[in-house]
Amino acid sequence: MTNTGTANVRLSPPPPELMRLINPVVRRVLTTRSLGSRLRRQGMVEFTGRRTGRTLRIPVCLHHVGDETLIFTERPWRHNLAGGAPVTITHRGRTRHGRAVLVDAAPAQVGAAMRAAMDDGASPFELGLKVTRGYDPTADDLAVIARSIIRVDFED
Repeated sequence: MTNTGTANVRLSPPPPELMRLINPVVRRVLTTRSLGSRLRRQGMVEFTGRRTGRTLRIPVCLHHVGDETLIFTERPWRHNLAGGAPVTITHRGRTRHGRAVLVDAAPAQVGAAMRAAMDDGASPFELGLKVTRGYDPTADDLAVIARSIIRVDFED
């Protein structure tokens, strides 16, 4: 069983049914230079599914932690990136190519990376979290959340 949080911090991603309705609009906005360029963290990762061979275009939040670009998720599509896979990232109206890797990270590493993303201004919502009003989560609080890290290494 995976842990979804503590009393003050818990996993709270949008429901998949809602995402199926909203994602087509979000994809369109992200690929439009005039609108997509206004969104700081939102981007789209595009890659080929390992089993199906289908192209997947997933809206995500991109977090800059140190000199790395990271995506935090618990969604099943992340397993397509185990061992690394070529990706196209659309962010701020710009398209870049690279390789994304599902990182084999210990919970403490995930917590520290999520805390660093929050220190960079990421909201709990952008991290798929619900935090008690007025509470500032620690890296230890965030380490309890069942999340994975995807690291994006750009070619350029």
